[in-house]
Amino acid sequence: MIDRSMDGLILIAPISTRAHLDHVAATVPTVVVGRHGRSRAYDSVADDDFAGAALVVDHLVDLGHTRIAHIEHHETDRDCLAEMPNAIRAAGYQQAMRAQGLADEIDIASTSYSQEGGYLGAQQLLARPVRPTAIFAGADIVAMGALDAIAEASLRVPEDVSVAGYDNTTFAAFRPISLTSVDQAGHQIGANAARLLLDRIADRQRPAAQVRLSPTLVVRRTTAPPPAR
Repeated sequence: MIDRSMDGLILIAPISTRAHLDHVAATVPTVVVGRHGRSRAYDSVADDDFAGAALVVDHLVDLGHTRIAHIEHHETDRDCLAEMPNAIRAAGYQQAMRAQGLADEIDIASTSYSQEGGYLGAQQLLARPVRPTAIFAGADIVAMGALDAIAEASLRVPEDVSVAGYDNTTFAAFRPISLTSVDQAGHQIGANAARLLLDRIADRQRPAAQVRLSPTLVVRRTTAPPPAR
């Protein structure tokens, strides 16, 4: 049930179907944040997750890594595979690995965007006959679980395994963690979402706008060259 008394609505990476989002936007001025794809009914603001994944892969390759694995959020819904940030990051990882000539090294653990998902995903990756020297976690919360699994395996970060996350959350910068992570310009995303919503409230008939922001990589202590063979 949609509350028609609302002036406007900002939805953060909603998992609803595209048809449902269009229905909501037809009722209440709406801006969708974090989700890719275009709609005539609502405005959207998103980080370029595809490019962000490439920033991680390229950074790790520059350090000398080739066995770079990824922990993704398991996804089966067609709309989500096309539009949700987790799926775009996974696709960006694969494309970046191919671009670096590392197609044969693509290795994905498909779990969930949670600390437990990161823990389970890292356990799977570390159990490989030849384990990765670097893990790209699709979100910082996933990286936290991966760090737990690596420590439990009596391995060191970054001496044995490098770890990078995504979102540059507050705890990524905590000194004991110091996680290398992609910053998706959250303040700019929020500012653009608010501006677009005010514009949409003022003019319901204007063409829908899509804003795409460029991420940056914040390098910290969890990434380093791979161990010498």
